[in-house]
Amino acid sequence: MRVLETRTARGLATVDAVQGALREGEYAATHVERTARRRLTADQDGRKRLFVDDPGFGGFVRLGRGGRELYLNANDLSERGAAPLLDSGRRFFGLGTPAPVTEAGAAHVVAPGADGGWETTADRLDMGAAASGAAGLSDALAARLHAGQGVGSLQISDVLRESVYADGSGTRRWERCYGVELTAVATSADGARAVSASRYATGLDGIDPACLGRELSLMESGTGPGERPFEGSRVVFAPTATAQLLRALTQTILLNPVTRPEPLATSLVDEGPRRDAYGARSFDCEGTPTGRTELIGHDGAQRAVVTRKGRAGGGPADGRSLTGHARWNPLKNFPQPTAGNVRLTPTGGGDLLAGARCVVVDARTLGVEEFRSGGQLAFRLMAAHVVDGVPQGPFRPMSVEGEAIDFLASVTAVADHVSYFPGQISAGGGYLEMDLTRVTSKARER
Repeated sequence: MRVLETRTARGLATVDAVQGALREGEYAATHVERTARRRLTADQDGRKRLFVDDPGFGGFVRLGRGGRELYLNANDLSERGAAPLLDSGRRFFGLGTPAPVTEAGAAHVVAPGADGGWETTADRLDMGAAASGAAGLSDALAARLHAGQGVGSLQISDVLRESVYADGSGTRRWERCYGVELTAVATSADGARAVSASRYATGLDGIDPACLGRELSLMESGTGPGERPFEGSRVVFAPTATAQLLRALTQTILLNPVTRPEPLATSLVDEGPRRDAYGARSFDCEGTPTGRTELIGHDGAQRAVVTRKGRAGGGPADGRSLTGHARWNPLKNFPQPTAGNVRLTPTGGGDLLAGARCVVVDARTLGVEEFRSGGQLAFRLMAAHVVDGVPQGPFRPMSVEGEAIDFLASVTAVADHVSYFPGQISAGGGYLEMDLTRVTSKARER
């Protein structure tokens, strides 16, 4: 398979088949999507393997009749399966829910292309050329490693997500979101430890291997056994740790909205249709256009995200406009409020790695704290002692805890993001500085 092939026409035919199978008095809204992926792995001995995942479309049909509607889970839907799916759902209309009396307007407007579609890029990765260039990428990464560290393996992946939506009002949308991810593994001098980090862009030439190599060097140093405690208050988060932090904070404020605003040096934004982001979308699973949403502004107040039947955060002044934040959850059989591509706005300033620094390379949430009903969060931080970007050794792991707004108020400086990191919520990670005096901090033994 030289390039990933699109199946958009198949998805459009499927949603059209659903509309064609409706009976008099019924209406339907259908959303299906698929994510195809190729993964090329290259180990330190030069051996290469290619893995291909090319699934069909899956999603849901929202079937309505007589003021009630029912969500039908469609794990693998095709043209032939449209009519049988509707037949299976009609007998369960009594379990449905009342349909909204009126549909709310959309907060964002995204103009589709001339053919009704939207895509991030028309370029595709030539995997054969990527395989030939793997050795050069490995050398570029290795050039930024230190003290006997080595490159263990590389993984070059390209990802194609295709999404289609249609309903009885005549709305018919499709999108193709394509990108390339580079993941590398770095090993310690004795081979006892290995760490991995990744970068994502619309093309392989948009990834800076030197930036990735520098972070891998910091990560390997920071995850080693360390007994030296960090006694200061200001720490710098590396890009991967920043993405871990933002993803956890965003998930928390969607479940436990901010009730105690604090002034911030930055703002938390969600940019749905950002083309270089892993979660790029021009519309959500309800067909609502996405756009730029300031989830939490410099004033520390949280703005609302609104779906047809759900809402997270914000006050009455936010209105009822749909914001394009619905995500289909097949386990709950219902669209859930979510976020797409979150990042912190840059504050400007100098090099956050200049001088002697404590650089956090891993920020894992501690589960008991993560799921407290009050929105309290706790992280275990693994960090390295770094001087002018060169790792000197690991610090003893620390734990910090507080509410989401406490962590955001602790941020004192934010550099530009270097990549959006894959995940259910795509997070833009870059170097940021945090003052730990705003959150509880204590040394944590291994």
